[in-house]
Amino acid sequence: MNLIKKIIFSVILLTQIIPAQYAAAQNMAELNKAQASTGENEIIVFGSSAPYRTVSISAKVGGNVEYMPFAEGDYIKSGEVVLRVEKTDYELQAALADTQIERAKIALEQAGSDYKRLEELFKSNSASVQAKDNAFYAKLSAQANLNSAIANHKIAENMLNNTEITAPMNGFVSVKHREPGDFADKAKPVYDIVDLDLIKANLKVPELLISKIKKGDKIDISVDAYPGETFKGEIYEINPIGDQLTHFFKVNAIIQNTDHKLKAGMFLKAVIKTN
Repeated sequence: MNLIKKIIFSVILLTQIIPAQYAAAQNMAELNKAQASTGENEIIVFGSSAPYRTVSISAKVGGNVEYMPFAEGDYIKSGEVVLRVEKTDYELQAALADTQIERAKIALEQAGSDYKRLEELFKSNSASVQAKDNAFYAKLSAQANLNSAIANHKIAENMLNNTEITAPMNGFVSVKHREPGDFADKAKPVYDIVDLDLIKANLKVPELLISKIKKGDKIDISVDAYPGETFKGEIYEINPIGDQLTHFFKVNAIIQNTDHKLKAGMFLKAVIKTN
């Protein structure tokens, strides 16, 4: 009985999958024909736009968000403060580190005086070798404690400085993960910023045309949002592995977009100029 059920299920599955695959193959074949050369040195393909570079800005220390002024869609300049977390605890840690340095300096000064005194007593045979050595090692230990206190102070100062984060590049806020009053976790994103000065065109090129395209080929891009306007670009990346089902290859081009007319996610029509 189980065998019969398996056979029936397999037949049903095949009757659904094979026609679907056949239809997909027909559609791809028709699209391949449609995306043929418009001329001897021109090829028309389609794709979508994407930001050339995306950066996630993360909090470097944890804390309650005090200042986070930008909203999604806002333009941020490199070096602008984008996040500030509550810093009272970090100021106290830095102050404590200062105190530890002062204590370590006093201890080192005392250990140095003790060693100097024991050294003089040893020269006059009024102190033993062991007493002199103990004073010497106490001085070394005090110096090590001072070095450790200085390092801890640098760490505390660094953490205090990291309560304020600046933008690493120019760009638009695409995602805002936190709001003032929220708690920002260390190393967790607070903003995603996209650089739209350059736009990446993700193009799909059919198998029968991929051999005609090479890096450095110039392209003309058009989008529905700006009818009659053309944007210039250049191919910089050709993926050597195509999709096994559709037989399309991924080709990427770069487009200058300093006026920020093009947005990420737009449908693109590209005319590739081949040599």
